[in-house]
Amino acid sequence: MNKAIVFAITIFLIFSTFTTQTYALSDSQGEAIQRLLDEACRKSGVPGMSVSILNNDEVLYFSSGYANREEKEPASEDTLYELASVSKAFTGMGILLLEEKGLLSTTDTIQTYLPWLTLKYQGKPVDMQSLTLNNFLHHTSGLTNRKHTKDIPEGNTQDMLQKTVEMLVDAELSFSPGKQYDYGTVNYDVLGLVIEKVTGQSYEDFMKEQIFQPLGLHRTYVHREEASATGHLAQGYRSSFFTTTPYHAPDYAGNKPAGYIISCTKDMARWMGIQIGTVKDIPEIYQTVIEKSHQGDKSVPAVNDMYYGAGWSVNDDQTIIEHSGGNPNFRTQVSILPKEGTAICLLTNGANTNISLVKYVKDILDGNLTQSYTISSTQLLDIILSSLTIIFCLLAVLFAFLGVRRTKTIERRPMTKKRIIAITILIITTIILCLFSMLIVSNRSIILIWQTYSILTALISSALLTAAITWSVYTCSYQTLLRKLTHWK
Repeated sequence: MNKAIVFAITIFLIFSTFTTQTYALSDSQGEAIQRLLDEACRKSGVPGMSVSILNNDEVLYFSSGYANREEKEPASEDTLYELASVSKAFTGMGILLLEEKGLLSTTDTIQTYLPWLTLKYQGKPVDMQSLTLNNFLHHTSGLTNRKHTKDIPEGNTQDMLQKTVEMLVDAELSFSPGKQYDYGTVNYDVLGLVIEKVTGQSYEDFMKEQIFQPLGLHRTYVHREEASATGHLAQGYRSSFFTTTPYHAPDYAGNKPAGYIISCTKDMARWMGIQIGTVKDIPEIYQTVIEKSHQGDKSVPAVNDMYYGAGWSVNDDQTIIEHSGGNPNFRTQVSILPKEGTAICLLTNGANTNISLVKYVKDILDGNLTQSYTISSTQLLDIILSSLTIIFCLLAVLFAFLGVRRTKTIERRPMTKKRIIAITILIITTIILCLFSMLIVSNRSIILIWQTYSILTALISSALLTAAITWSVYTCSYQTLLRKLTHWK
């Protein structure tokens, strides 16, 4: 009898060990992921990165670099980052939760809740009765990033959400509502205001009481002050002209429902577990809501084979559920593969990050340990434009020097028709480049906040170069003109 018990226990331990080894990440895989993150920080210049991984029943955390480089505060799974557009999944859940509770329907018209909101298409008023909450939930309203993001107002007062949506009154839509899916971050600000109108609560209080607390997301915040008080809030950075510097971006409190929820990879691991269904200790109503949030709107064509659900980009059979995010000084990505039981969250405190890093991590999980980080298109653009700035400035100095030198020589070159045309073209080009530079400075939200400064420096250096070339071409005839004028006298 004793031998039988010992044998049974032995068999149990063997199979228990076997099961653990099947799901556990190997040391070499862990080392490869850490090496990849370290390489990403080094190549990108982004100070800090944190990753959480759900690999079947296993939860893993990796971090590299600094949450605050100047204070040498290391990044960790407790470091708080702005989630950027990954925030939309929380707002989408809020809308679906209210629907599940019978407080609204996603087929309700937007005028039911915001009767003052009016929009236009091709200069004519839109029938607002045809615009439903679903249009905003699935980015089919006609409000798009390319047309309706630059005017989001700055500020952190309690009425900023109202002001942000009021900014859209009589806005010209990019397309007729319901005809296509075209991503526009302000759609979720509209939904955030709907939440306030339905509940009578502020968006922030609703998210804290109805989403974060019931789901056990105790390290997720909507108020930046609360996040900062923990001592774990990461400093954001931006990169321009080959350098990465701390950047305190303007406060867009009215854009919180779309892009300014704050969390850490520890809470995001739980959030991803809720999405996959491995986290069970949540009220049943939320499980129903999660399933609905993954259903993409197939009434419109897919974009890059992806549909849009409620804060998630999903493929046809929901085997891929993901969302990326980018704020002026943070970059994020969440990728969930439900059928594989795998989910990966990447949070960083710099806009230069190539979010394909998540794909490289997945490749390592699949056993392909040799992965190398490649720089992002944003960083590549900065490198190109910064290099051009230096080259253009050096050439401008050279041509200016040549012009000055010619004024001191006795060259006799006639002012030909071709030279007059060339000078005219150069002057016009210089003026256009100067106007573009002034436009960027006046429209600071487009470039100076969201893009690399090197776009502006490249334009200014181009204007200096064309001005210097104009001067150099003109001075080719300077002495001839001077002598003719002297002769006429």
